[in-house]
Amino acid sequence: MNSPYMGKFRISQLYKGAAHDGLDLVGIDSKTIHSTVNGVVLYAGWENRFNHRQGFGQYVKIRRTGTQEVYYFGHLSSLLVSTGDKVRITDPIGVEGSTGRSTGSHLHYCVRAGGIKGQHRDINRISGIPNVIGIYDDGYASRLDTLQKQAQQLAFSVGDRVRVRQGAADYNGRKLADFVYRTVYEIQQISGDRIVIGLGGRVTAAMHSADLIPA
Repeated sequence: MNSPYMGKFRISQLYKGAAHDGLDLVGIDSKTIHSTVNGVVLYAGWENRFNHRQGFGQYVKIRRTGTQEVYYFGHLSSLLVSTGDKVRITDPIGVEGSTGRSTGSHLHYCVRAGGIKGQHRDINRISGIPNVIGIYDDGYASRLDTLQKQAQQLAFSVGDRVRVRQGAADYNGRKLADFVYRTVYEIQQISGDRIVIGLGGRVTAAMHSADLIPA
């Protein structure tokens, strides 16, 4: 199963082809939305910046690498990517919300060929998410728990040299520049799971301990 969430989520409305061209999903463990493909952000913003109650409201659309399939993530409360960004599977791209034509917090998740309305694809077949109302778990949360336990066992200390795991976001879920994953940093501050890293005494980012590895 390849869902836009990490952990448990609920299906609140089914895929019905032309009548409803995607799935409506509600996050349970987390409201952060993650890319389900490697690709390029064709657009991230309001469907109508003059009317925030129209259509998808704030949304992100991503063209999957090597295809003309465009993935839509609608009704977001906030965006974590910008138009033109390159993203990988599991990269945070936004936060679930109720913008646009919506009656409650959820994500509209669909795929359209060429990004053309009416050219919908079977989102259940593509994602592996069942077309049945209910609660599901894509398994990512348990894997994150394992990583966190491993990180705790590393017992990081201030001054340690570390790298950032490829594809990780910062502590607040914001996307990082590609060079960050190639650079060796020093730990400057530790506060529980929140670890501040930097270079030459200057702060670069605050990270989850699970997203750092010894250099």
